[in-house]
Amino acid sequence: MTDGSTIALAGPARVFTPHLDRIRQNLPPNFVMRLPSQVLLSEPADEEFIQKLSVRIATSDSPPRLTVGLYSCEDDSQFCRIGTFSAVLAKTPQAQQEYQQHVAAAAPIQLTKTIRGYLLMGTAKYPASAFSSIMWQQDDMLYTVSFANPERQNMLYMAVYMANEVPIILNNAALERAPMRPSP
Repeated sequence: MTDGSTIALAGPARVFTPHLDRIRQNLPPNFVMRLPSQVLLSEPADEEFIQKLSVRIATSDSPPRLTVGLYSCEDDSQFCRIGTFSAVLAKTPQAQQEYQQHVAAAAPIQLTKTIRGYLLMGTAKYPASAFSSIMWQQDDMLYTVSFANPERQNMLYMAVYMANEVPIILNNAALERAPMRPSP
């Protein structure tokens, strides 16, 4: 899809900007997180709609995982979930099992010159799901992007943006220097 040299590093999409400090604070030890430089959704969603999405940050302990979710309403209802971006340490057995399921059943997608992701359609999951996911290994982490099945193409673009973006770590000077997008 891309060789990684054509995507300019600009920092995570504006919808995440107010939450970056909280994301950094919630990073488990030895964690790295990546977020896409753009959030893409099918029409009628536009930039105004995307900026109004609720951003939720969730962590879990077993295995340690950080998930950044986009929701269309204030409650945690699955009906409001637009999509999620998550990271887990690659060496954890549960994460490896989930990754191997993607590798075995999913279509490989080139995210960068050296990184391949695996797209698993929600209809191919057991039980079937309304959400598809793409998973890849990078930074000693396993990253997953999960969005509703109709957003498959946009999800692939966001995975490419994520894989080519500057990682978020507790202290990342490169990200702090990344140009901020002007407000509309």
